[in-house]
Amino acid sequence: MHYMERTNQVMLELMSGERKSFGNFSYEDGRFTDGRSPLPEWEVRQFVLNYFLTLENLKINA
Repeated sequence: MHYMERTNQVMLELMSGERKSFGNFSYEDGRFTDGRSPLPEWEVRQFVLNYFLTLENLKINA
């Protein structure tokens, strides 16, 4: 699936340090954070996936 590939790429970039942040989320000290508290990986992954799905819906409905 195209969206999952893009989501996985962003997650890998965050974890490798290639990308500093995505939205309000970043990866620091071996965990995801929103700048205030640690977050589970699934929550960040869901945000990234929803971002790409929303963009696609905007393109279709524009």
